[in-house]
Amino acid sequence: MVSKFEKIAKFAEEARQVRRSTANWDFIRSLPSKLRIAIEYYIETGNFREAARIAEMSVDEFLYFSKDKANIYDMS
Repeated sequence: MVSKFEKIAKFAEEARQVRRSTANWDFIRSLPSKLRIAIEYYIETGNFREAARIAEMSVDEFLYFSKDKANIYDMS
């Protein structure tokens, strides 16, 4: 039997894989270091609030940038 924790961990890993595969890595690599680090953090963790703080952007501004400019699709 699969526990709730295992289900959550599996979903989180699937979401991370989707973010990784949809990201425009050439664009991300061309960004200034602070923004690149924030985007990479978001891709790996899914934590857009902390990533927005790292990038010194509002949450809305960061989500727009990550989805429309860097092509990152998030399953949440």
